[in-house]
Amino acid sequence: MNAWIGVSVIVLSAPLLLCELLPAKTGEATTQGAAGFTFFAMDTGTRDANHKTAESQVAMLKELGYAGIGPIYGNVNGLLEMLSALDKHGLKMPALYVGLNIDGGKSAVTDQLRDAIKALKGRDTLVWLYVTSKKHKASATEGDDEAVEALREVADLAQESHLRVALYPHTGFWVERVDDAVRVAEKAGRKDLGVTFNLCHWLRVDGKDLEATLKLAMGRLLVVTINGADIGGKDWGQLIQTLDRGSFDVLKLLKALKDLGYAGPVGLQGYGIKGDVRENLRRSMEAWLSFSCRLADGRIDLLADGAFESWRQERGDWKLVGQTLSDPNDPKRLAWKDGTGVAVNGDKGRTSNLMTKKDHGDVELHVEFLLPKGSNSGVYFQGRYEVQVYDSFGVQKDKYPGIECGGIYPRWIDGKEVGGNSPRVNASRPAGEWQSFDVIFRAPRFGPDGKKTANAQFVKVFHNGVLIHENVEVTGPTRAAVFPDEKPSGPLMIQGDHGPIAYRNVWLVPR
Repeated sequence: MNAWIGVSVIVLSAPLLLCELLPAKTGEATTQGAAGFTFFAMDTGTRDANHKTAESQVAMLKELGYAGIGPIYGNVNGLLEMLSALDKHGLKMPALYVGLNIDGGKSAVTDQLRDAIKALKGRDTLVWLYVTSKKHKASATEGDDEAVEALREVADLAQESHLRVALYPHTGFWVERVDDAVRVAEKAGRKDLGVTFNLCHWLRVDGKDLEATLKLAMGRLLVVTINGADIGGKDWGQLIQTLDRGSFDVLKLLKALKDLGYAGPVGLQGYGIKGDVRENLRRSMEAWLSFSCRLADGRIDLLADGAFESWRQERGDWKLVGQTLSDPNDPKRLAWKDGTGVAVNGDKGRTSNLMTKKDHGDVELHVEFLLPKGSNSGVYFQGRYEVQVYDSFGVQKDKYPGIECGGIYPRWIDGKEVGGNSPRVNASRPAGEWQSFDVIFRAPRFGPDGKKTANAQFVKVFHNGVLIHENVEVTGPTRAAVFPDEKPSGPLMIQGDHGPIAYRNVWLVPR
C-alpha cells in the first residue's frame, strides 16, 4: 500500500559514525577512523569572515571533532601562530602546504621553505610539497633531473627536522598527476619522499582508473584528500563540494584505500565551497562519521534484515516501515509508507522499549532518528546509560542538565535528579527532520572481586556531526534505566513509550 499512513515516526539520513573516533591512546586528540584514518581539514575550507584567525579556526575544528588542520604556508609568524593554537586545543597539523619551483635544481630551495621545515621540527607534520616550473610544462619529464636534485635537498632538510615530504599533485602544476609524483619520487630514491592522492585534482586531470592509480601510489602514499564531487565535473564548483554531496562514491574510495592497507591521514578539501564554513564542516563531519561506521570491521546493522532479528521478541507495537516524515496534518504525529528499514513505535507512539538480544561492552554506535514536535525517546547503552532524544530545536537551556536532545540523562537518587550533562552545543534540527548520533561508549570496569574500578564513559558523542560530549563519566545508571545495577555488558535499548519516534540506520560496532 503506497498511501501515507498517519502515525508517530521518523528517520535520519546517514552521514558517518564515530566508529572512527576511538583514540589509540587515552587523551589522544586525533580523530582516528574505523579504517585507521585520521581526519583533518585543509584550511581552504576553514576561513570566512567569522573565522579569520588561527585561534578561531582551530577552536571551530576542535568543537566539530576534526583531528587538526592542514594550512597553507604564508610566513613563519603565521605558522607559529597556528601551531600555538593547535597546541592549546590539543589538535595536530598533519601536513603543511608549501611550494617548490624546481627551476635551478638544488639552488631552487628557498629560505622560506627552509624556515618552514625548521619551524616544524619534531612535529610529525608532512611537508606537503606542490611542485611548479616556469621552464617545463605540466608532467614534462624534461624537468626530472632538476626536480630530483631539488627534492633531495628538501628531503635532507626535512630529515634534519625528523619530517617526511609528500608531493602534492595539482592541476596545471609541473607535478600534476599521481603518476608524476611517483615517477619523480622513485628517481629521487628517497624512502622519506612520498606522494599524495587528491580526489579533486585526480578527477580533473585523470579520473579513469581509480584502483590502478591507488595501487601505483600505495608504496609511497602518505596522505589523501577527499571531498564531495560530481562524476564528470569540469569546474571546481562541481569537483569540490561538502562531503555529503556529489555523485562520486567517496565511500568506495575509502574502502579501496582500506583494502589496500592505507592507514594514513585523510584531509578534507574545501576550496571554493560557498556558504558558512562551520556549516560546511559540520555537514562533512557528519558524512565522515557515517562513512567511517560503514567501513568498520565487525559492524552490525540492527535494522538490516527487515524482521527485527537482532531484537528481543517483547516489542509491543514496534513495526518496520518505509519512508517516514512528520504527518502533514498533525506536527505531533508521524506518517509513513509501507516498506522496511525504519522502526516506528506504533500508531499511538507509546509502546514497549526495544532491546537487543545480544549484550555489548565497549561499543561505537551510529543511529538516526526522526521525532515529531514535542516527542521524546532515548538510546540506552547497556540498558543503563541514556543519551536523550528530545525535541530541543532552538532551546537555549532546559529545566535541568541532560534533558536536551543529545544530553546524558541525569540519575534519580532519593527522589531528585542528580548529575546529567547537557550538550556543549545545541545541534538539534527542527522536529520532523532526520537527525543522527555517533557515539563511542566505554563500559564500566570491574576488578576480580566484582567491585567497580572505573565508571562508564561516553568517550565521544556527535549530534548531527557536531561534537557535543567528550570523556564524560557516568557514575551509575541514569533515570528510567532497565537495570539498577552496573555490569561489564548489557543490551542496547531504544525507548518507545514517550511519544512517536522513528529510527533507522542503527549500526553497532563492538570494540
